[in-house]
Order: sequence, then C-alpha cells, then structure tokens
Amino acid sequence: MAIGGLVLDALRARPGLIAFRQGGAELTYREAERLVLGVADALAEAGLRPGDTVLQVRPNDPLQWLVNAACYVAGHRSAALPPGGLRGAALAERLDLVAPDAVLTEPGDPDLDAWLRAHPEVRVLTDRELTAAREPGPAGPAAPASAVVRLAFTSGATGPVKGVELSAGALGAVATALRDTLPWPEQPRVLCPESVSGGFGNMVLPTLMLGGTFVIPEGPGADALLAAAARHRPTVLMAMPPALRALLAHPDAAGHDWSSLALVIYSGASFTGEEIDRAHALFGEVLCGVFGQVEVPKTIAWTAPADHLDPRLRTSLGAPFPGTEVRLRGPGGGDVPAGRAGELWVRGPTTAHAYAFPAGTPVEDGWLRTGDVCRRDADGHLHYVNRVQDALRIADAYVGPSDLEAAVSRRTGYPAAVVPTGPASVAVLVESEGVTLEQDVRDALRDTPVAVDAVVRTDRLFRDFMGRLDRARLAEAVG
Repeated sequence: MAIGGLVLDALRARPGLIAFRQGGAELTYREAERLVLGVADALAEAGLRPGDTVLQVRPNDPLQWLVNAACYVAGHRSAALPPGGLRGAALAERLDLVAPDAVLTEPGDPDLDAWLRAHPEVRVLTDRELTAAREPGPAGPAAPASAVVRLAFTSGATGPVKGVELSAGALGAVATALRDTLPWPEQPRVLCPESVSGGFGNMVLPTLMLGGTFVIPEGPGADALLAAAARHRPTVLMAMPPALRALLAHPDAAGHDWSSLALVIYSGASFTGEEIDRAHALFGEVLCGVFGQVEVPKTIAWTAPADHLDPRLRTSLGAPFPGTEVRLRGPGGGDVPAGRAGELWVRGPTTAHAYAFPAGTPVEDGWLRTGDVCRRDADGHLHYVNRVQDALRIADAYVGPSDLEAAVSRRTGYPAAVVPTGPASVAVLVESEGVTLEQDVRDALRDTPVAVDAVVRTDRLFRDFMGRLDRARLAEAVG
C-alpha cells in the first residue's frame, strides 16, 4: 500500500492517543492528522503540484516528519537538509542538484538566503504559514504507489552524493516490513535522537501503526538524550552507533534506570563484541540491528536480540528481511557460495529504482547492486566485509582489507588498516605504541594472496563519524 494512505489510516485509528512528544509539547493522533492535511492544503495554496519538490532546512522536530507525511499524501517529493550542515559553495551545489520548487525554512542563514535571492522562482515557506489555523478540506485519495514522494541523499562517503527517488509504494513497504518483522513491544514509546528526515524517519510510521508515541529529545547530544529518557521512560530506544557510543561513555548513564527498555534499535554500522557487552550491561539484552541503504531504507537485513548473544552472529548484518531477496556475486558476475565474499545484490518491494542525480538507475534486471561486499553463512546470515571499491580482486575473488586487518590484529594485538597499493599488494598501517611490528605483520599475511609492500606504524588510524576506518584518508596517508 502507498505510504500516504498508511499515514492517514494510522492517524485515524487512535485519534485520542499521543503521537509525538518533544520536551513538554505533545501532539495527539487527531492533531497530527489535522496538521498533515492542513500542510497539504497549504502547499496546494502556495501553488505546488504533485511531483514538485519541497525541501526542508529546519530543526529536527515533529513538524519535520508531518511535512514529509503531507508530501506523501499530496504526491510531492519531500527532501531535507540539516540547518548549517552544508556551507557556501557546497550548499549551493546541493541546492542546484535538488532544484526545489519550495523551501521550508526561516530567514537567517546567509548562504541559504543568498541562494534563494538568486532563485526568486522558488517559493519560500515558513512554519507559521504551513501551520496557520485552517480547516482542512476533505481528504482526497493519497498519492498512488507509483508516485515519487521522497528525495533522499546518500552520504557521499564512498563516492559522489546521489539523490535517491523513493516511491510511495516502496516507502509503504518499508513501514509495513519494519512493523511486521521487528520485535516491538506493545504500543511502543520510542525515543529517537536522530533526525526524522533521515533514515530513522522510516521508523515513525511503524511506531504510529502500532499505536505508539514517538519522542524526540529537545536538543542534540547525550545530555539531552538522558534527560528525555528520564522524562519519558521509553520502551524503545533507536539511534545510530555514534549516539549510542556517546551514551555508553557518559558518566551519568549507568545511574539511569533503563528498566523500561524492551528494545534498542541501531543502524549504520555493526558494534564490536566489547561494545555489545557494554550495551548489554547498561540496557539489558535488547539490542536489535537493522541494515539498509538509502536505496533500500532499513530493510535489507536485521539482527534480533538473541543474535547478539551468539558469538557467530553478534557482529553480523543478520538475516534478510522477509520479502527481500539477496544474492552475492563475484567480480566476474557469477553467484558465490556460502562462506565466500561477493557483492551484495538485493531485490524487493522496498527498493528505489531511480536516481534524480546523477540521472540513472541503481537497478539491473530488477536487482540493486549495493556496492557492499559480504559473506553469507550456511544459515543465510550476512556478514559485512568491505565496500567494493576497497576490496582487492584476485583470481576472480574479492579479498577484503577487513579480513587482512583482522589477521594482523590477531597476530600483533594492535588495530591495523590495510591499503591496497596494487592488484595484489597492500600497505599495512598499525596503530601501535611506538613499536615497529613489521615481521609480525608479514607473518600474519604470509598465507594470504597479497604481497606486503610496506608496514607503517602510526599513532592514530583515521576513522569516520561512524567509527569505521576512513579508507580515503588512509590511502592519502600512505601516498
């Protein structure tokens, strides 16, 4: 079913319950429905038509998602950028790519204001205009499943930023899959510090379909998250690994009562075994991982709480979502057997089929090439290896730097990074305490199909905001 219809059905099912909370403010389901329909009417009054793009550049709050929902109902393409996330030429370049028909923002950002002055054809809307008291008109049919209602952006961490077009049908399938697959508690109270215009925005509708309440902290950071947890006693906490790591490191976290939690949902990267143990000690054995991409939001694979107790599965990507087909292909294009690394291809109802920019499609013969190299174990669980562009291709097989790094770390006891220097050669960086470990490194990789060009001791391995090795910067360091 298309997402717009699912939104309206969910909001109309329990009109008196609380749909959203942020600080002391709250919205009932009935109030949320009136806002969705009222915003849709306001967009129409501003001259927007189905297919037009509405870009939000404003803080994270319930209205952020309600504007998205209004676009889902009316058939507009919703998009969002965090205020101040891009500056100067980078912001102008992104805006030129998005080519919005309307921008929802408040004046005051000099870079955004300058771009808007140079594009007077773009309508500028404010919160007050969209939420002004009005009696919503009768709701017509929501946008059909084929309508593109979301323009989402890849991070650009592994290549140029892409604008992913998501249809109402795909987003409806995402919401239904998440609702029906994850082990939600009854009428969940969900606390989420992440932007509802990002990937975790896909968790709002499943929460509402289950009669739950979605809680957004009043500000960023672990302090605000702890304050919201104390105030609202969530049964579900969902966050990216950086936010959860900050919470695990916070001196007040252990003194907080987390006994209300039935589920902690994370996404974006796997945790180490040590981090999982710390999370279990703090929250209980309630971790649940979801894996996806912008092109397949949150619905490629998932790890259940029980998986985090199994040494073979706790750092895996998990089992495919029901309805999501997966295959692993080697460099030559053939399918690879269990235990062997291959590029992950996926097919299913939650997959995007087009890019707004650069123009094209991520799909070949119905299958999305994810660019992730993974292994599948005998039970069908997926285990992440590396991105395709970081893996070596040797004798029609992918050799993952992460596998080589694990071998070096087991031998030396220190974190390591492997940088390809040729078709079958690598440089190895070791984050050691003033110790050169060249012979140990060479011994660790002696039985692998790669040659070691150089061993470099370093005080720090470059990592990205998710805690993953920043392979582009590491390659620059090796030269």
